Amino acid sequence: MDKKNCISRPQNHPYEFCSKKCGQDYARARRAEARAASPAPSSPVSNQRFTGRSSRPSSDLLPAGYIRSPVPPVEPQHSRAPMECLMCRTAPKMQGSQFCSDSCKKSAHKEAPLLLEVYSWDPKYYDIAKQFGTSWKEEIQIPPVIRIYKIVNSKKVEEAYEGYKKAVEKQGKFSTRGMAPGNERRRWHGTVRKCNIGDSPQILTPCNQPECSVCSILRTSYEVKRSTVGWFGKGIYTTATSSGSNEYVGRTPPGSNYRAMFLNRVVVGNAYIVNQQQESLKGPPKGFDSVVANVNQSEGLAYDELIVYKNEAIRASWLVIYG
Repeated sequence: MDKKNCISRPQNHPYEFCSKKCGQDYARARRAEARAASPAPSSPVSNQRFTGRSSRPSSDLLPAGYIRSPVPPVEPQHSRAPMECLMCRTAPKMQGSQFCSDSCKKSAHKEAPLLLEVYSWDPKYYDIAKQFGTSWKEEIQIPPVIRIYKIVNSKKVEEAYEGYKKAVEKQGKFSTRGMAPGNERRRWHGTVRKCNIGDSPQILTPCNQPECSVCSILRTSYEVKRSTVGWFGKGIYTTATSSGSNEYVGRTPPGSNYRAMFLNRVVVGNAYIVNQQQESLKGPPKGFDSVVANVNQSEGLAYDELIVYKNEAIRASWLVIYG
């Protein structure tokens, strides 16, 4: 048996380490090595040449019988059950969580912003890849999903979002009507990536380029003040249509063959429905929490859009790297 880190006790099958603490120590040391080896992330060239070791094993090392991101994705028929914690990789996840314990969750928040790779044999990978594929509405072939990362935001950023969601839920009581609290939905957001973050598990540190919107969102979350005025005013735009978000991703950055897109949690609350352009909007009317634009080909609305006007109404949850 491979004995990582302590080299003194056998691994705890089916995990890679002899204990949870041992796995946490190993992951912490690898992340520290990666940060120390990484050059200043101010240019895409620097990121391309990054050769530091990943904090976790790469999903390139797939178990026998698995293939990467088929399109449409193939639902896992079996797995390394139970699914392992994305932080320590040594214990099964808690129900409804990507972590095995509050301890691992707190450790992840302390290292935020943090990208944790979701391996292709994880059911969550299938869930997200399936949403990406089924919501791609263009006639061209659906691009393959290459990698998926869980985005870990800071505790402060998460608490602001959860507090807002709780307030919207208290006002609208959506859960009593069979909806998610706050009428929370998963929506896509495409934007410019100037570096190669996410192309491999060795390139996970956000760059500092002002033009790299992907890394800006990873570092500070969404900010309305950084948004441009769109068809429905100055807000944060998302959509249920992955191919619609792809229109805003732009060209692949230098040295990369991949594109990147966010899958977000958005508090929709009570949505104000529109069917035509309204650039003068500064927010939803009183009594509403967001704006939803329905598809209307005659008005040039080729796909749905969901717009929120408060920073705390949206959080990036997953980063999808695709071809």
